[in-house]
Amino acid sequence: MAVRMRCPTWLALATTLALPAALAAQGIGPHTPLSTTADAIAKVRTAYVDAYNAQDASAANGIYTPDAVLLSGNGGATGEIPTFGRHAPEPAGAGETAAIRSTGLRIYGSTALDIGTWTTKSSAGSANVRHYLAVFRHGVRGWKLEALALVPKAG
Repeated sequence: MAVRMRCPTWLALATTLALPAALAAQGIGPHTPLSTTADAIAKVRTAYVDAYNAQDASAANGIYTPDAVLLSGNGGATGEIPTFGRHAPEPAGAGETAAIRSTGLRIYGSTALDIGTWTTKSSAGSANVRHYLAVFRHGVRGWKLEALALVPKAG
């Protein structure tokens, strides 16, 4: 004898309650306006520059995910390998400062790609300019830096 559902409302209720949990498990959450996301990533950029300029490795490390990847130099063409894990900023020399300028931001749900230039200036005034590509992921603790590639500017 087949069991018949007497109230299809229970099925609708069960689906309504289970669907958001299933979507959240896949990283799909409620819609966040792009302007809010762009502002949040800009704050992470500013926090990183502030940590670098203050030589605060702890604050800089808090911006990275635990399994972050850093690729610097010339992209590894001369045997330089990517670094995995949290990264402190390179120690700034006395009077050295850094600035960051984003030239493009693409947001894909809980992932964002940020492109721009990272400039450090010595106390003597000489500048070192590098292009960067940063991959941000949004998690429980907000936007974190998951991957960063720094390449010297040609010239």
